[in-house]
Amino acid sequence: MRATVALGTRVSVTVLLSVLVLTTASTGRAGQSPAAPLELLAVSDLVEIGYQTSRVVILNEGHSGLLRSRRTRLVGRLVMPRAHAAGVRHLAAEALTPKVADEANRTRILPDSDHAYLAQDDMRALLQTALDLGWTLISYEVDFDSSDEDGDPLQAANWRERGQAQNLSDALAGLPTDARLLVWSGNSHLEKEIGVIPNVGEMVPMGRWFWDLAGIEPFSIDQVVSVDFGGAGGRAANLVEQFRAQLEVAPGRTLGYLTDPAVDAGADARVISLDNALS
Repeated sequence: MRATVALGTRVSVTVLLSVLVLTTASTGRAGQSPAAPLELLAVSDLVEIGYQTSRVVILNEGHSGLLRSRRTRLVGRLVMPRAHAAGVRHLAAEALTPKVADEANRTRILPDSDHAYLAQDDMRALLQTALDLGWTLISYEVDFDSSDEDGDPLQAANWRERGQAQNLSDALAGLPTDARLLVWSGNSHLEKEIGVIPNVGEMVPMGRWFWDLAGIEPFSIDQVVSVDFGGAGGRAANLVEQFRAQLEVAPGRTLGYLTDPAVDAGADARVISLDNALS
């Protein structure tokens, strides 16, 4: 049975994707003082734990328009060697287009592009790191021109989430049965709980759809819980303050923790940091 979580606020359906990022309701104890002490771990350790649990680990970055959290992309680069050691040889990235992925896999160099995030130096560095490790890049974003849901933003959002998940499921089905996949997504797409917006409807995130379609529960590591999307310091600002001393001396001033599924079933782990700006 699918889990559901009420977002607890009446919003315009035109900002549904942002709601799943900015609300605290979908993140369990993120932003709250935990009932039990948290054990903070390096994100690379969380990735290793993830591949002990599932063939598919989903990591995300924070972005709003063309503004992005550079920290989340840097962490993505830094954890790739650990993922490689766990047997990963494929990276599926939301930002990729099929044309760019095909050329990069053929030449082993990410081609020049003026396509949104693909023109940004930190995204290019992340994707080139995967290529330098010998990985194969996979595109899984939907073809927006094929959508017929333009009249209903809620349906359009759900169409995109399901379409991304279907593309990922199809890509995984084309790999050897023991192949491991790292997925690089944006914002809240990796969540595994359904968002319920009162008087509007349900929004089913890509992570939940992938679980249903592929029959494999991914291990989701959310990096955006402390990202400052609106000047309020992020949803987990109180956790950042609580663990500031540990974060100050941590590599990249960033650490993560495993979630308690009884409290937070949206992601398997969440990451907090002292570097939370969008730029």
